[in-house]
Amino acid sequence: MPTERKIQQVAELEDRLNRCMIAISIDYRGLSVGQMQQLRRTLREIEPTTEMRVVKNTMLRRAAENSGTAALLEVVEEETALVFGYEDEISAAKGLAKFARDNRIELIVRGGLFDGAVMDSAQIDELAKVPSRLELMASLAGGVSSPITGIAGGIHSVIREVAAVVEARAAQLEAEGGGAAEASAEAEPAEATADSEQADSAGSDESSVEDAAPSDDDASDDADDDADTGEASSEE
Repeated sequence: MPTERKIQQVAELEDRLNRCMIAISIDYRGLSVGQMQQLRRTLREIEPTTEMRVVKNTMLRRAAENSGTAALLEVVEEETALVFGYEDEISAAKGLAKFARDNRIELIVRGGLFDGAVMDSAQIDELAKVPSRLELMASLAGGVSSPITGIAGGIHSVIREVAAVVEARAAQLEAEGGGAAEASAEAEPAEATADSEQADSAGSDESSVEDAAPSDDDASDDADDDADTGEASSEE
């Protein structure tokens, strides 16, 4: 009869198999206690929810059969540790590859179970090379920002060209305005001279008319002279 503790352990293992996106089986023989702790830290650094559990094959068999993941038993033998990935199927494989690379050891990966399908060790290795979600997001952000930067540069270039055209036109109008002002200043003395000449001409004409027409005083003097002459003739 299984004890209460074993029943609880099987139930917990069954729950992990139901919740995980991928379960990877590794052979932990040859790893020290310190290395096992470091492996757990490496897995959590890449994805905090990833966890590793050393399991007994008899309990794993019961949990796999109860959870419908009996195919996982194909890659389980002797001493087994299972790495459970809950957030994605890549982080767990990446954590195992990083640990082996950093410690320069050959970690024995037997295989895994993903979406009900069994994966061998070679497929797990290939899975570790797939870009993670964060890496894909960073790559996508870089690809999006590049066109935006190009568009912004193009807009600034157009603005600079328009500003140059406006400045050139303003300088042209200013030059034309200065020339017109000079022409107007030269024309004003000429007009003043013409007006003065016309005024002088009009004055001389009036003087001529005044000289030609006898004044009232001259006519009176002539009349007096005629009267005197008549009186002198009568006396004679």
